[in-house]
Formats: sequence, structure tokens, C-alpha cells
Amino acid sequence: MAGVPDPSTLGTLEIFRGLSPSELTRVNDLLGRSKFAAGAVILTASQPGEVAYVILEGTLKVSVLQDNGRELTLALLGPGEIVGELSLADRSGRSADVVALEPATLVWIDRASFDRLRRDIPAVTENLLRLLARRLRLSNAQLQAMATLDVHGRVARQLLALADALGETLPDGAVRIPLRITQSDLASLVGATRVRVNEVLVGFTRRHLIDVDRQHRITIRDREELEAYLM
Repeated sequence: MAGVPDPSTLGTLEIFRGLSPSELTRVNDLLGRSKFAAGAVILTASQPGEVAYVILEGTLKVSVLQDNGRELTLALLGPGEIVGELSLADRSGRSADVVALEPATLVWIDRASFDRLRRDIPAVTENLLRLLARRLRLSNAQLQAMATLDVHGRVARQLLALADALGETLPDGAVRIPLRITQSDLASLVGATRVRVNEVLVGFTRRHLIDVDRQHRITIRDREELEAYLM
């Protein structure tokens, strides 16, 4: 069964950007499609890596369980992002757990099909490298922020990074992050307590730097003021 009804829609996903209509049709024929409920475990660190997923809808959390039993959130991923690709590339096991934070629709590809695409359609490999490079830059910036910024700065940097990577510009110029971002997950990302992150978000909201809706989606209203916390 094909991944999506209209193969041309795959061209909006970064991993398949720039492919010709015939290449998109070929890709679509190799894809499966799955839906997951909120809270569903999609991948675990103990699994062998046989399938990679591309997010069509929803927010996924990538995390690891530390030796002390605490969960460490590594990333929040939204539409267009890929998960599980490292295990397909290096044939090692999974390195983290992946959970759906809200109902999610994903397309998936197995190892043999993934290898075939990388070999036969070079643009897929180039797009994958760009995705991985962006993810590495975000991780490096996150590590630097943890070492040099206070909690206000770390939260501001994380929100701006997500807005730059995935943000949707609204008619009034504000930028909406299309991810479900809870205070607990954001706290884990920036290395702070949920209570402290709540205080920061309340302060940002009162100053009209951000808005937070009932679905835990954050809109950046004043980028310049948020950037001031990075100094």
C-alpha cells in the first residue's frame, strides 16, 4: 500500500524535497503508513533498527532513560522530520525512545527500501545529510546554552531554535511552532525544573513575547526581545 494518496505531497517533506514527480511516485510505492495515539511508544532503545519514520502529522518526543531513572528529552520533532534513520545508516540498534505526544501520522520505510533509495536517488541522501546537519547544529547550540545561559536564556534559545527549524509564519508576522510543547518536556530539554520553566513562560507571556494555546503550541510574538536573553 502506498504511503500517501497523492505522491506529490511528499515533495513538501524535506527528506524528499527536489525529487521529480516520477521519483516521488517511486518513493511513495515503497512507503507504509501508520497512525499512533497520544502516548504510544513508536521506537525503543532496545529495538533493532529496521525501519525509519517520517512525520506527516503530530509531535514526537525523543528521549533516553538515565541511570538514575530520570528521563532526558533529547528532541521534540514535528512534521517533515525523520526518526530511526541512524540505525538504518549504520546498522546499529536504536539509541533512544520515541513517543507520540499527540495523535501522529507517520510514513515508514524499511532498511532494504531505504538503501535502494539512497543508491538510486542521490537527492535523498543529500536531503538526509542536511536534516542531520541541522539536528547536530541544534544539539551543539543546546549544549552551549546549557553551559553559558541562565534558565531564561536557555528557554528563549530553545524556542527560537524550534521556530527557526519548524516555524510557520502567521499573517501578522508572528511565528508559530507547530509542536505540542509541554512545560515538562521543555524543562527536560533545557535542564531545568518544570516549576522554573513555568515561571519563565508566564513571564514571557505577560510581556507579550510569546503566546501559548490550549494545545501547548507556542507562538513567538517578539523575537528581538527573546534574543536579548541570549546576550
